[in-house]
Amino acid sequence: MGLNIYYFPVSQPSRSIVMFAKLNKLNYNDKATDIFKGEHKTPEYGAINPNHTVPVMDDGGFVICQSVTIVKYLAAKYKVADHWYPSDLKQRARVDELLDWHHSTIRAAGCDVFRSIILYPALMGKAKPTSEEMDKSYDGLYEMMTLLEKSYLKNQKFLVGDKVSIADLFIANEVVQATMCGREIYGNHPQIKAWMERVRDACNPAWDELMSQCMELVPASG
Repeated sequence: MGLNIYYFPVSQPSRSIVMFAKLNKLNYNDKATDIFKGEHKTPEYGAINPNHTVPVMDDGGFVICQSVTIVKYLAAKYKVADHWYPSDLKQRARVDELLDWHHSTIRAAGCDVFRSIILYPALMGKAKPTSEEMDKSYDGLYEMMTLLEKSYLKNQKFLVGDKVSIADLFIANEVVQATMCGREIYGNHPQIKAWMERVRDACNPAWDELMSQCMELVPASG
């Protein structure tokens, strides 16, 4: 049966998992699942993941449906380089803290921008947000970017020191999502921009490959 990874490139957590797998040269079966076409809603998919969401990992019948848990499992099973999920207690705790933090902060804010400007108008027929509504969404994102910059990144090369970790991978994929929506987001956040460039460099060629797949699928914002 092997290792199967079900994912959709527009999904930030999906990209994080597939990038991680590619960067660590894991042998897996690519199960790209187009949620825009409803491929996640089939009975067959529901038998694997009753939540009907992506991503999903099926490792020889052992199924996990939560993205962060998937990456931690893969890191442990395949004994990847320590910088991804450090064995040092304090560094690992910091990675865990960032991953716990990002769901309701930077991810929530970035998703609000992406959904309201891109997904809802293109896929659900909802009216495009007004300028005032867009300003409110972007302000929420900028607030979280400032928090990320001042409280976590600070003057470090990466979020947990000098090497890229799974915290960088997940959070950078959330930040980049908002760059698809028409506005420049880095103007007041040069440290975030520089960090994003370092993450991209550390995660290439997988980063560019997955982002290219993503951009081919993202509806136009105009």
